Amino acid sequence: MECFADFELDEVEQKEKLRWITPEEYKAEDHTDGWFMREEQHKLIDKRDVLSQRASYLNRLGRHDEALEIHEELKRDYGHKGGFRFMAEDACLSTALLIPSYPSTSLLSMLDTLRPTVTNYGDQLQYFNLCSKVYYRSGDWPLFLRSLIFLTSYLDMTDHWEDMTKLPKELCGPNFSIGCLVKTSLLINFQLGMSRGFVTKKLKKDEERIRKNIAEMKRDKVDIAYREMDKTVVKGTTNDDLSRPAHLCRWTEGSMLTLSSSYSILDSFLSNYSWLLEGMDSFTMQMRAIDRL
Repeated sequence: MECFADFELDEVEQKEKLRWITPEEYKAEDHTDGWFMREEQHKLIDKRDVLSQRASYLNRLGRHDEALEIHEELKRDYGHKGGFRFMAEDACLSTALLIPSYPSTSLLSMLDTLRPTVTNYGDQLQYFNLCSKVYYRSGDWPLFLRSLIFLTSYLDMTDHWEDMTKLPKELCGPNFSIGCLVKTSLLINFQLGMSRGFVTKKLKKDEERIRKNIAEMKRDKVDIAYREMDKTVVKGTTNDDLSRPAHLCRWTEGSMLTLSSSYSILDSFLSNYSWLLEGMDSFTMQMRAIDRL
């Protein structure tokens, strides 16, 4: 005990005594309809949450210009680091894409600002998704298709294959449009076997719409397309994905695509779907020559 002889305790910090309020003093937070659109202060709620709610509501009303102003305020006036920085940039660009008159040059600039904020696998998937939309608006077609190829290599979602049909007809080979539609149809049927409820209803509507488009094409070409495009369908959601807790909603697991690995992904796609890209050698060479993600 002698070793503690000269040991002195710091003075205990005096905490402010808690005072309970009376029922007459209590005032509940206002969460009535549209509470986030009112200007009065919400003491127990972070101002950023109020602004985010407001921006989402304005987007739902189609008032995208006003929503973009709020997202830009959030990005400008509040410090963001790591994944939060990505989400702030993502919100601005996603909202700007909802404005038909928004200049494509500005969208490209916002995409350049977003690129260095990507920190994980999920961010990169969203980045490529935004790439496909921005390059579609700007008419950068090799970059547009390349972004969708990267997305299909990871997710193989119906939307991405159907988006490929937006490529201008003069750039497509004889098999491209029908091949993309047939691949979309195959994926829809695959997903129908695993879906339930409202998802099934949506997929059936999509299937009917795609089949109508396919029915307008020559039957012998359709048969060939189904044979050639029935490749590399994803195996569905893993049990690990289903058990992911709510607080891990951002997809952080998985390997991020690098510039060097992107060439392997692209070459694999070109090899697997050579029939789809028949007559598009010049276009695929332009995609292969791109030296950035």
